[in-house]
Amino acid sequence: MTPYNEHKADVLKRLATSRQSGLTSEEAQARLTQHGPNALAASKPLPAWRQFLATLKEPLVIILFIAVLLAWASAGYDFFVRHDPSHGMAAVYESIAILLLIFVNAGLSFWQAKSAQKSLDALKVMADHHAKVLRDGDWLTVPATELVPGDIVSVKTGDFIEADVRWLHVAELQTNEAHLTGEAEPVQKQTHALGADVQIGDRTNMGFSGATVTHGNGLGVVVATGMQTELGKIATLLDQVKGKKTPIERTIARLTTKLMMVAMVIVAFTLLVELLKAYQQTGSLSFAALAESLSTAIALAVAAIPDALPAVLSIV
Repeated sequence: MTPYNEHKADVLKRLATSRQSGLTSEEAQARLTQHGPNALAASKPLPAWRQFLATLKEPLVIILFIAVLLAWASAGYDFFVRHDPSHGMAAVYESIAILLLIFVNAGLSFWQAKSAQKSLDALKVMADHHAKVLRDGDWLTVPATELVPGDIVSVKTGDFIEADVRWLHVAELQTNEAHLTGEAEPVQKQTHALGADVQIGDRTNMGFSGATVTHGNGLGVVVATGMQTELGKIATLLDQVKGKKTPIERTIARLTTKLMMVAMVIVAFTLLVELLKAYQQTGSLSFAALAESLSTAIALAVAAIPDALPAVLSIV
């Protein structure tokens, strides 16, 4: 039997509570220990070091790391094969510049994420709610997180409903439940039991966590808290949904693929042209000619990758 199908007296009896005096403080504390805080489960935040490493796994950043490796390969060839330290140092300097850009971008992304999290935490503190609840025969104002099944709560116009409640008394009570039903029009509430299995929008004797009181006032008994509320059930379903990339992330992913293809085409084309030139000049292909051609192709591939693009995207 669900609360909206039960007579309000039966709901009070099942929850072992009293409309006149509410729960005792001891019983409320015991139920809080049993059911946990009246809050939606929050995912465990990632450690700072994992957040920083996550910024280094972006596709464009991976391409830049590949560019660094190619630059080092070119520098190694210049140092140990061509014996051209000046040209080799130029490749080293270029790789250092790319690494600096990578870590500047990672630092910007990390700072943005931390700033956003601080803002969200500040909003959560500002949004801390309280509820008017009957305990030991007295009306008290307690943090909404301390509500438990069986608590008698009172609401009036402008209040948030902090848990799922079965209405015991209403006076022209209307609530906005758009967060659950999508309907912007307020719902008129009543206290009679409903005889059939109905959808959330038709459960007129119930109040739901997250709804707001738009008119009138009411008295209700808490029947579900935290993740057991209708809002908590939606949160559970959302946790099971795989995250999707934003449009700009999909655009960057496509751009990254195109850049990789362009770089590979440049390497292949340049390598082919250089090898053909070397063969025409000498009539054979030596290891030195192959290495020289590969070094030129690598330099062009590195140049084709927009080193500053990740940092520019982060700044924008």
